[in-house]
Amino acid sequence: MINNIDNIDDITFDFFYKKKVIALQRKEGYRFSVDSPILADFLPFSPNDKAIEIGTGSGIISLLALYKKKFSYIYGIEIQDKLSRLAEINAKKNNLNQKFKVINADFNEVYKNFSGIKTIFSNPPFKKKYAGRLSPNEEIRISKAEIKITLIELLEKSFSILGEKGSLYLILPHNRYEELIRLSNDIGYFVSKLRCILSFKGGKTERFLIQLTNYRGSFKELKPLIIFKHKGVYTKEMEDILSGN
Repeated sequence: MINNIDNIDDITFDFFYKKKVIALQRKEGYRFSVDSPILADFLPFSPNDKAIEIGTGSGIISLLALYKKKFSYIYGIEIQDKLSRLAEINAKKNNLNQKFKVINADFNEVYKNFSGIKTIFSNPPFKKKYAGRLSPNEEIRISKAEIKITLIELLEKSFSILGEKGSLYLILPHNRYEELIRLSNDIGYFVSKLRCILSFKGGKTERFLIQLTNYRGSFKELKPLIIFKHKGVYTKEMEDILSGN
């Protein structure tokens, strides 16, 4: 099942949801963070609908969502070949390969093959291409910086394939918030749901979760998600997110 991994010594086996979901990832490549289960938790329950994940990486967000039966089927689009192979392996490891199709392609090109999608989600590259130092590791660099896809490209192409009453769910650093709102308004999105993420109570907002819709509806701001009670100790809500409760 893992024969198509180039170097098995470079692989770690990680677990979520009280070891009910397994995820293989590279020691030296792009590794997911707590943002993955946080976004998976934020996604809606639409068990009869298909969804798309843009930049699926090793597949963990989609697999967590499928484990909780949030969608009937997910297309995970990943431009990097090695990561897409890991996502396929992880799908098989979790017996979810019949509900998760990994597409090794550039979303900027394959988006044309989709239409009428109700839910799209992404933990997109969050660094601007020329903003600060980028990782020398190509896999990490492409995953974290806007080298293969920019925020405006993601927003525009997602909007074009959303179906009636469709939604785009994102997690981003707080310093991209104003830019995201400006771009979203220009394209025709409406903000439906917003949640700030803080490491500690009373600290600064570091990231945010957002639901953008292609229709006008009500707006709801959720109470902030606090990750730690104190250094190294998760809050009860964060523990529940990580355990899949």
